[in-house]
Amino acid sequence: MLKKIQVNGRTVPVPVPVTTLAEALHWIAETLLVQGKIITRAILDGNELEDFSGDHPEFKRIPLPSTAVLMVQIDSPIELCIQTLEAIRNLATVVNRGLKLLAVESWQAKPNDKPKDIEGLEKDLGLILGLIDHFSGIVDREHIDFAAIQGIAIMMQQTSVGLQMACSNSDWRSYARLLLNRMEPLIKDLLLESEAVQVRLLALANDYSYAETGSEPK
Repeated sequence: MLKKIQVNGRTVPVPVPVTTLAEALHWIAETLLVQGKIITRAILDGNELEDFSGDHPEFKRIPLPSTAVLMVQIDSPIELCIQTLEAIRNLATVVNRGLKLLAVESWQAKPNDKPKDIEGLEKDLGLILGLIDHFSGIVDREHIDFAAIQGIAIMMQQTSVGLQMACSNSDWRSYARLLLNRMEPLIKDLLLESEAVQVRLLALANDYSYAETGSEPK
């Protein structure tokens, strides 16, 4: 039987009979998950699990001896959203600072002279869109507070496709126009909207803290 688990890096004893992975996940959900918290990661004997549900049929057949090492990460979806938005804002700020310079360089470039910072921009835009997709996987996609970010991401993706086409054709003036007329306004909108949503989520996180601890929100 499983004797202990690692929760957010801390050892927690298991005082009840737990013999399978399904039983362990059920016990964690019923005992350790307070309001507003979810399991975001689970690793059994070095192997990361893709499903955290104790109802998974296969988990009922996986025994957990006393030597098994089960590690779980428990987080608040709100806190994860706030952290993701912070990463989006930081990266978008870096991108925004370099867009005008890259646009000027692109406008002046000859067909055979690919501007040196294009690959870096493509990578950063891909990271931003990936973070927005991660954010969307945490929150309700239909929630009105987050709809604007979803819309911005769609338009950024469309503009990125246009940038790639201009790049493949070595049409650097079209590339520069897309940067200034399409991508720069979208990045600025993303910065404004992500900050507004982050402020609302911070207020909500404080409300949860007050409900759980009874202390005044900071």
